[in-house]
Amino acid sequence: MNDTPHHTPPSRTIFHPATMWHTFLARLSRPPWEKSLPAPAPLWVTPGETVGTAPASHPYEEVRATLSRYATILSVPMSFRSAANRYSPPAGGIAVHVHAFAVPTLPVLFGAWPRVPLVELQLAHGIPLSEGARQALAPGPQFGRGRLLADGDGHAVGECFGTNLYCLFDLLGQEVAMVPILLRRHLDLGLPSVLSALAKGRNDPQGRVEERLRLLRDETESLVRASRLTHCREAREAYITTNWERVAEEVRFLRDEIVFLDDGVEEMARRIAADTRCLKEGRRRLRLLQGCRDHPEAGGWDLERLQALPEVCEARIQDGQISVTTSPILTEYGGRWYRLGRFRLDLHFNGDVRIVNLTDRIGPYDHPHIYQGRPCLGIVREGIAKHLGEFQFVAATEVLIDFLQTVNPAEWRLSVCHWPEGGCEAARGLLAPN
Repeated sequence: MNDTPHHTPPSRTIFHPATMWHTFLARLSRPPWEKSLPAPAPLWVTPGETVGTAPASHPYEEVRATLSRYATILSVPMSFRSAANRYSPPAGGIAVHVHAFAVPTLPVLFGAWPRVPLVELQLAHGIPLSEGARQALAPGPQFGRGRLLADGDGHAVGECFGTNLYCLFDLLGQEVAMVPILLRRHLDLGLPSVLSALAKGRNDPQGRVEERLRLLRDETESLVRASRLTHCREAREAYITTNWERVAEEVRFLRDEIVFLDDGVEEMARRIAADTRCLKEGRRRLRLLQGCRDHPEAGGWDLERLQALPEVCEARIQDGQISVTTSPILTEYGGRWYRLGRFRLDLHFNGDVRIVNLTDRIGPYDHPHIYQGRPCLGIVREGIAKHLGEFQFVAATEVLIDFLQTVNPAEWRLSVCHWPEGGCEAARGLLAPN
């Protein structure tokens, strides 16, 4: 598509006062100190003209296809004109002339004093205009202006001057896909008046003309509905994409925050254990200085008591920690018993706790509340840290075994239903040792 004239039909030159007036206005609009820009050549279409079906990528291609459709249905040649200085004098001849973003009278005097101000227009023909292309020429009482056309919202969007239809807003500045819809609605609004002026030299029955105009209006509204459906679908897809992106971003943030908080809680547990030991040592030294002697049973933990617990199969010291191996653990949930397996409890002297499933691990999950050996102890973490700080390993082990025998669906990381059912072979959460 190019912007050169196409099949320019011969037009009759009519010398009457209006023509002379617009010629005079054209001379007044030229700046006296610089050369004025020539108006772009008009685009002509004739009835029955063939237009390519390839997707349009330039507004003029959409304009040509739209005018070709109207010219063919109405059997009237049409032209499309634009002006460099927003002044496009009316044209004569037996054709419909569409003027884009222009008025039929002088908008600026000598290129310096505006006679037709620019106003902001958010919508035209009920369609939002593109940002950056919302300027429109204001209606006014200047001599030589055409009959005003208002859209359904009452906005001044065009003028009719004989067989000339003026568009007061920036039609070509809109998105390429919206140019034909805006142009069609503008033609549907102004053509009844323009064709009435053109009918003086034609013998078309009025009923036939109205029927063809109705056909074109129905096509326009079908295109408007299709465009709105497309925009709704695109908006919905964009909304869904944006939501998924936000959800994915929130998931990443929460994962990072959980790791950070988990590390922080473990660090606080270590500090509690260390501070508890310091507190105990300080009290012991204070009693020693005051002449008090500790009872032998009050110092440290008792390995034999730990091994005597019914849930413990083995307890030993290695690598600065106490390792406790449990009997097979059962837990009850929803009226069913589940076999969770044997566990090794690693109780570090610095307050750290690691719990590993030795027999029935599900992927990285050792327990519904344990992921890769790191237990989610919740509110019991502080108490366990205090027990470890006071070397009360028996008490800490009893709390941890109770933790293993209890599941909470509101806080578990993996459902207990992934573990095999264990029946009711034993009392509260403990299978017979084997």
